Amino acid sequence: MNIQETKNIPEEVSKGLSLLAKDPFTQQNFDKLSKCVFMNLAGEENNTKILDQLNTEPLTNELFNLILLFTVQCIKLQLMEIEITTNLYDYGFDQTIVDGYIKKFTQFKQFINDPDNAIIAANFESKIGFNYLVDVDWQQEIVVSSKYANKVYQEIYKIQLHTKSTDTKDKDIVFKCTLPQLIEINNQLGMMVKNIESSSDLKHLK
Repeated sequence: MNIQETKNIPEEVSKGLSLLAKDPFTQQNFDKLSKCVFMNLAGEENNTKILDQLNTEPLTNELFNLILLFTVQCIKLQLMEIEITTNLYDYGFDQTIVDGYIKKFTQFKQFINDPDNAIIAANFESKIGFNYLVDVDWQQEIVVSSKYANKVYQEIYKIQLHTKSTDTKDKDIVFKCTLPQLIEINNQLGMMVKNIESSSDLKHLK
């Protein structure tokens, strides 16, 4: 499973934007929703006026969330405007939408690079020691004899998390677990995601 797709943008975000790029609603409202994204990222409080105006449209929340996730990831990965432009064109967006987004993105970068906005900029910093996940590999442990490759009696899986730091250094996190343990980890992660969503400032978008 490779989630380091399209310049490190998560695969689900890339696919979501690709699917909506040519939708008439997207063509008409991408600029408004991207403006709303940057306003919310720049402000201490959520600005939902634009969202409220489009709330009757079924794609509003989905498109807003995709733009938000895309934008935050671009900032955290410190992607250049040319890389972001390439991504957006690859997704299928036309020049008007791409140019409008890049203009807002550049203005926002200038805003958070201002020393007076250090607190906001810190929200996007990963220099506190956290790495970000770029890929996951797994394999089943086996016992090898001279003639046969036999599964161990209890199925053991080796999980390898590939991460990068802000200075682009690779660091792998490796652990082993049984299938029941892996299922429990997955369940715990699912519960964590639900808890984060329920307590998030974006819960009004659900």
